Amino acid sequence: MPLWTYMTISTLSAIFIISVFQCSWSKASDISERCASMNSTTNFRVNFLVNSKKGNKKCRWYFLKYKQSEWENYWFSNIEQFQNNVCELLGNAYHGKKAILTLERLKELQTFGRNRTRSNKREADKLLSRMFYRMECINPHTKVLVQVAEVSQVIEPLVGLLRDPFTICRRNNSLSAFIYEGAELQPKRFLLLSIAAPFYIHWLLQNEENTVKNSIQSSRLYKNLLPWMYQRDKISFSDAKSQLDTPNELNILIDLGSSYFQHWDADNNSAAGLWSYEQYKRFGIQFDRIIAFEKVPLDPRTAWDQLPEDVFPYYTLINVGCEATGKFSPWVILKRIAKLHDHVVVKLDIDVPSIEGPLIDQLLNDSSINSLIDEAFFEHHISVREMQAYWGNPPEKLKDSFVLFTKLRQLGIRMHSWP
Repeated sequence: MPLWTYMTISTLSAIFIISVFQCSWSKASDISERCASMNSTTNFRVNFLVNSKKGNKKCRWYFLKYKQSEWENYWFSNIEQFQNNVCELLGNAYHGKKAILTLERLKELQTFGRNRTRSNKREADKLLSRMFYRMECINPHTKVLVQVAEVSQVIEPLVGLLRDPFTICRRNNSLSAFIYEGAELQPKRFLLLSIAAPFYIHWLLQNEENTVKNSIQSSRLYKNLLPWMYQRDKISFSDAKSQLDTPNELNILIDLGSSYFQHWDADNNSAAGLWSYEQYKRFGIQFDRIIAFEKVPLDPRTAWDQLPEDVFPYYTLINVGCEATGKFSPWVILKRIAKLHDHVVVKLDIDVPSIEGPLIDQLLNDSSINSLIDEAFFEHHISVREMQAYWGNPPEKLKDSFVLFTKLRQLGIRMHSWP
């Protein structure tokens, strides 16, 4: 049934316009969509105009759904069958070509972000999965609620071993050397952060003309931090501080199993602290607070000397192991320091299943925790032939990883498999 059938007469009197700057039109399978790209030095705004005698509307973004790409769905649907021959499948023509296209696109986005709109690698976006968010507006006087637009933002697909497909598997000498540049044991090349990921606007109201009256900025301080990455809950409009948006306040990183800031076990490529700092700084974003847990005793002078000057004032090192309950629980700390409109990133890799398991269960089942986290990384140890030399034979299988990461993405968390 047409959208207009569901709209009241008072709703029909309102004309909503969304305009995205620096965008190019692209083809969509269902409704018209626009790829919105954003230069790290340019303000991005999603704008709308309301023609109403009753005054301005209040608008909010919230998380809507997670949608697997066809490629990811193929792996998810057949993962029990693929459990024992992952590398063989990634090496065949069908999956190998997709893996190459995906990796090339992710490497480009990690380097340049979403501002390269004329990239010849954009076709690979159809291989990526998507997180959907919706913008709703309400007239505070008439209480008429209208769904204005949706966005879908891409994220790396859950395929193979849920990590870079060109590291663990045997090297294919017939492939370009470019594919193996940076393919060390624990590479981050197959991770796509929200600050670099392209997104697509799906119009729910088709009128896109006239001038812009009100605007919603991505962030007043950080131009690459998009509003749905700190406004993704369907909160009550009556609780809103602002008529148009709640500004992002703090950017928080919680690093569980941090080791030193610049290296882990003498490997400079494995440190989550340095990698996160460099990735976010590349796109103009600084963390306001970093909390690092590490069980292994660290040399205090070395630990603090490794911090960049712009990190030092905001860094908290807790040199004891985190726990599932009590004051050393990262979730207890998180709930004390974070609010819904903060941007929170968490990495969990402590190699202690008896603690990791309960922490993940709490994250999955406790909305007071998962509603605060926007982006997360977890190294899930499971039994699979290719990882046996590193992980042994834990009780869970590859299917359990696929199910876990899918469920967390379905909660609205941009969930990534930490290598």
